[in-house]
Amino acid sequence: MFISKLYIPTYGRVGSQTCFDSLPAKWKDKTVLVAHPEEIHDGYPTLSCPIQGTGIAPVRYWISKYAEGTRYGVIDDDCVFQYTHKENEEGPSNRSLTDDEFDTMIDLFNSWMDEDFTFCGSDAAWNPPTRDKDFRTNSRLSGNVFYSEKLPVDKLDWLGLSISEDYYVALQLLTQGYQNRVSLRYRINPGTTQAKGGCSTQRTLDSHNESLVKLREKFPAFVQLREKIAKNSGEWSGKTKLAATISWKKAYASSQINTLEEFFS
Repeated sequence: MFISKLYIPTYGRVGSQTCFDSLPAKWKDKTVLVAHPEEIHDGYPTLSCPIQGTGIAPVRYWISKYAEGTRYGVIDDDCVFQYTHKENEEGPSNRSLTDDEFDTMIDLFNSWMDEDFTFCGSDAAWNPPTRDKDFRTNSRLSGNVFYSEKLPVDKLDWLGLSISEDYYVALQLLTQGYQNRVSLRYRINPGTTQAKGGCSTQRTLDSHNESLVKLREKFPAFVQLREKIAKNSGEWSGKTKLAATISWKKAYASSQINTLEEFFS
């Protein structure tokens, strides 16, 4: 099985589709905008989602049910994939992928899924580049996530958090024993937080902070919170917001306690 479809949830951004426009022509043919039934995106393939506009988490759940049993990717509508070079390579730290490199990235994700990694994707380019490693196992994903056909859709609570829903689902998967892998060569530029449209139509600074507090309550052993001043965050810039430090590897390790191998050792 191979990754066969890319889904781009979008709301309030008619006429501005940064992610879709950046894709190779081959992948535009395999990509749909997951749009509100009343939003018309001329020239773009769309999938009418009756609950689009009601929140980020419900739409993620709707996509998971629609695509269940397949390999697929969910990408934020303002994201662009980039390449970050190794120590022995020359060039800018982050540049747009060529069409061939995009195919190579997808092939890489497929190979990881073949190795039994249930979800994977690209590191966010807002993180400092890592030159000496090509990937991390059991780490943070933001702005993009690719799921294998083994995604246990009905074993997950998709709606428990209205914001930080991707982190919430990821922690559930890891603590249930489903691993991920994150590319450090192929990365993604997530755009500006709280740019007009998209998630900002439902997400406020208060709801962001409240969701992180709930995330810590649900996973207190793996989530620590701290305050920071928001930068490059649209209407939030200069304001204090909560940020999370999440022990992703520790979350997965917790799922391996009391295995048969450990029991008989």
